[in-house]
Amino acid sequence: MTLPTKRKLSLSLSTDADLHFSIPVFLHHEFSYARSLEHGLASGLNPEFNHQYRVALRRARSLCLLLKEALPPFELSILKPNLKLLMKQTNQLRDLDVFMLGKAAYFAMLPKREASLNKVFAHIEARQHVEQSRVRFWLQSDGYQKTGVLLNNSLNRAISNDADTLQNSTLSFSNGKVLNHFKKVIKASKKLSPTSPDDAIHRLRIECKKLRYLLEYFSDLYTDARHNSNIKHLKHLQNSLGDFNDTSSQLAFFRQLRKSNVFGKEEQQTVKALIKKLKMHHFDARLSVLNHFKDFQRAIHQNASLSIYCC
Repeated sequence: MTLPTKRKLSLSLSTDADLHFSIPVFLHHEFSYARSLEHGLASGLNPEFNHQYRVALRRARSLCLLLKEALPPFELSILKPNLKLLMKQTNQLRDLDVFMLGKAAYFAMLPKREASLNKVFAHIEARQHVEQSRVRFWLQSDGYQKTGVLLNNSLNRAISNDADTLQNSTLSFSNGKVLNHFKKVIKASKKLSPTSPDDAIHRLRIECKKLRYLLEYFSDLYTDARHNSNIKHLKHLQNSLGDFNDTSSQLAFFRQLRKSNVFGKEEQQTVKALIKKLKMHHFDARLSVLNHFKDFQRAIHQNASLSIYCC
């Protein structure tokens, strides 16, 4: 099953755009695309449906919070918790999907333990099927349908809202948001080292994700090539942060699995060996994050990239 094509939003952003209108239109576009993926998500035939469903909802929710000044407070009080609710329902399925997608890599780590690895992954696949069924029933439930209607109505009301609460021009508003979040990324990176706890690097990942949403949303306002360069370098850093987050999640999962006592001695030893291998990958991923962040900072400073958001 192939993903439906995401249509390009016809409304482009300009320096005199009404953000009270433009922002909820964009959010509605993301939410509508997420809903177009429901059938594929329910089928469980292609995990990419779940991934893209979550990406669209996460982008919408993040921008709700980042650009909240342009949204009516009442609608914001509906959008924030309900978008989070929809995402939460697919968290575990996505984690299990990632394990099954990476199955070959785990077997490559321990080629001599194929028989016991098959049993370990048979257990993971069984859990995936159970979770897939739960998600399918959730998507078909009255609760889900009512939440979808609630969100759709809220976004439509936000689009129709004619309040003018922003004090600055569109470009000034964008510049302020982007610069402020660059500062948050820098702050989250301070004192990071090869011994930093996972949570510290995870916070940097979250701030980088928010910064990228802002840069991409406001891209129409910036013709300077340095803007696209900022997005490019940020993507490279995010890829490294994503790898780190994956190994962190995998370690937590296998440690929990080892404590569950669902396997025999041979499978327990295999899980222990996997954890040992993943620890090494996790340390390498941590160093990669630190190196990529240095590259990101260097590119930003050498190109004086932040100056384009200061006009």
